[in-house]
Amino acid sequence: MIRNLFLTLLIFLTLLSCGYSSIYSKNTKTNFSITSIDLKGDNEINNHIIRKLSKYKNINDEKKYSINGVSIYNKIPVAKDKTGKATKYELVASINLQIINNKKSTNLSVTETFKIDNDDDNFEQFKYEKKVKNNLSKLLLEELMLNLIKIE
Repeated sequence: MIRNLFLTLLIFLTLLSCGYSSIYSKNTKTNFSITSIDLKGDNEINNHIIRKLSKYKNINDEKKYSINGVSIYNKIPVAKDKTGKATKYELVASINLQIINNKKSTNLSVTETFKIDNDDDNFEQFKYEKKVKNNLSKLLLEELMLNLIKIE
């Protein structure tokens, strides 16, 4: 009994001191600022991206970007049953951006997809699609952020 308790405590303390920290927790310093964001298309994806990028506005930094773009969200039936009712869908979120920096323009196109099964309960299906759409917009934002950091 004491041996098991000691072993459990030893493993617990070893894991606590392994030095794990999340990737983005300390990397809050960026080398760019955003002067304007103009997105058209899907409102939910646009609002998520604008809300997350707004913390990079009005920062005095050497790299200043202006972002213009269009977001697109589609729900495409992939498989159907014998009656013709869709049983599987593919959710596709894509964003086409023009990033302008000191009269230099860079185009960025990012597409993320996710396949889901159709649910008989429409309300549960709608809630699940909304969660997936939010996750897809997070992935689009991460890709955008990585590209903004890399642009020279």
